[in-house]
Amino acid sequence: MILPSGVTPPDPAALAGILHHVSELMASGNSQDAINSLLAVQDLIRSQPLACCTLGYLLLHNDRSPEAISWFEAALAVNPGDAQALSGLGMACQATGDLARALQCYEAALVPRWNHAPAWYYHGALLTQLGRLREALSSLDKAIELQDDYVAAFTKRCQVLSALGDVSGAALSAMRCCQLAPNDASSWLLFGDLCMKHDDLGRAISAYDKGLEVSPANFQCLYNKGFALKRTGQREAALAHAQAALHIEPDNKDALLFCAGIEQELGNTGQAYDCFRRVAAKGVARSYRAKCQPARFQALLLFSPFSGNTPYEDLISDSCYDADVVLILPGHSDDPRAVNADVVVNLVSEADLGRDIVAQAGDFVDSIGKPVINHPQLILGTDRQSIAQRLAAIAGAVVPATIRVEATALYRFLCTNTLPGINLIARHAGTHGGDKMELLSTSRELSAFAEQAGDQPLYLTDFFDYRSADGFYRKYRFIFVGDEILPYHLAIGDVWKVHHMSTRMADVEWMRKEEQAFLERPHDVFGTGAMAALDAIRREVGLDYFGIDCSLDSEGRVVVFEVNASMLIHLHNTGFEYKTKHVMRIKQAFEQLLERRAQSARRIFQPTQTHFSNPSMTRQYLVHSRPSETADAELTAHRMR
Repeated sequence: MILPSGVTPPDPAALAGILHHVSELMASGNSQDAINSLLAVQDLIRSQPLACCTLGYLLLHNDRSPEAISWFEAALAVNPGDAQALSGLGMACQATGDLARALQCYEAALVPRWNHAPAWYYHGALLTQLGRLREALSSLDKAIELQDDYVAAFTKRCQVLSALGDVSGAALSAMRCCQLAPNDASSWLLFGDLCMKHDDLGRAISAYDKGLEVSPANFQCLYNKGFALKRTGQREAALAHAQAALHIEPDNKDALLFCAGIEQELGNTGQAYDCFRRVAAKGVARSYRAKCQPARFQALLLFSPFSGNTPYEDLISDSCYDADVVLILPGHSDDPRAVNADVVVNLVSEADLGRDIVAQAGDFVDSIGKPVINHPQLILGTDRQSIAQRLAAIAGAVVPATIRVEATALYRFLCTNTLPGINLIARHAGTHGGDKMELLSTSRELSAFAEQAGDQPLYLTDFFDYRSADGFYRKYRFIFVGDEILPYHLAIGDVWKVHHMSTRMADVEWMRKEEQAFLERPHDVFGTGAMAALDAIRREVGLDYFGIDCSLDSEGRVVVFEVNASMLIHLHNTGFEYKTKHVMRIKQAFEQLLERRAQSARRIFQPTQTHFSNPSMTRQYLVHSRPSETADAELTAHRMR
């Protein structure tokens, strides 16, 4: 070893004594004292690669990666080819997000360690993180070739093969882990997670049970088994496992949210609220990290489990920004001083029910003083009755008349009155996806629907026969993002109540081809007039992000079914893979919208100010009265056409 000019060789005896003492501290689990002992003699160890690497790895394993980098660099300054230092520097760079430099280090370490299994493993693991899966698989296979009982390499290989769609190969790797480490719950957890990912829920549950046999208090096995049980419809058993997991980690936010969700589904509102409140008290309920670090900006998402929300997980996944989710709960006040965000995204989107929650979200948004996507005040104007009234005058659009009534009042009215010649769609307010919605053609049917609804508010909408000339019903969905109007899907059905998942489109090729053609060239389908009507709707609604379900009549007019911010977009397009790039276009537009707002100094909201992208909305909805709760006057004054 050649020392740099001017560096005095260390005292071998002193250095040996220090390293021996550090070794004893490490053996006793006293890593912090070991770090301090080495840092106390920095000048002595700086010229010794072994000592520098020892300190670097100690810092690395104590989550002090930026400090570790400088010590691995010190080792390499003395010996540029030190494989141990190169590997350590790669790990530290990977931990700090400098993946390009980490890869350079791992590849340099492979030169002297070409027959070293861990070197190939770390190389493969990083390539996996970079999304270079085929190359990653090659490196992992090399690690296994050199060490055929390398459990970590088999684990990573399972994950890579699963991502590549090789289910059988992934399963073989997972089973090999179970063979090599049958008393390690993580091996069974790996196999169970693989089975659950591919909907083999029975085997997943069995694998989690194996993990629990060797480690009865394993939080992840209990938690994941709870998820698998829930997916099989065993909600009570799922709740029991989630509660057992929560007993092990009482403050685990994921477990609290899972328990809360099941309690809510079971109708246990009080228990659900208690779990949600415990999460809300911690501030951030969930955090999503940007695909590449450092993130370009920070978003804050407002979500209410007791109201409808904009579906967001696929919308924000693998983005350029970090996102934190906070809960908006009745009776709970969030602290705006704890907010760390460049832009706020209001997800609370249900204007029909839980209007107090929307107002609460609005107060919180205004107290933050940050740019806002979908200000809650604008949500109040998107209930079905208001939308029907606001869009009725738009040229090129057909908007069936809609009124809101209370079911009990409607039932009383129909006990003594008859509505002749009706053709109405009746639905429970606040529901989506066709739930609790029927087409009714007699007063008797309407009365029975109202009686069954109990004290629920209802919407009554004129039915417009939107059947195409070929006898099929077509429902188009567009997503509005800022100024853009982007196609999401086309559902083609045999009956008037059309939802993409309930159609025969998965089995009928011409339907899929028609949807693909629409997604590729929506302007060709809708034409200039209908696209102009959509743009007029965009301007009137005034939200930053929302969707429309609509059709076209024989005259090429837009038939409006639903307009709100609760529209679902997702990336689960098996059998409809052509949809994915259009979903990605929506995601990209949303990301760009957020980034523009985050960087815009003009969009700053003070606590006492409310800003709208549509000025007319300020006057119309600053004070928005609740929809009428009296059926008699509404039905007398409004003739459903």
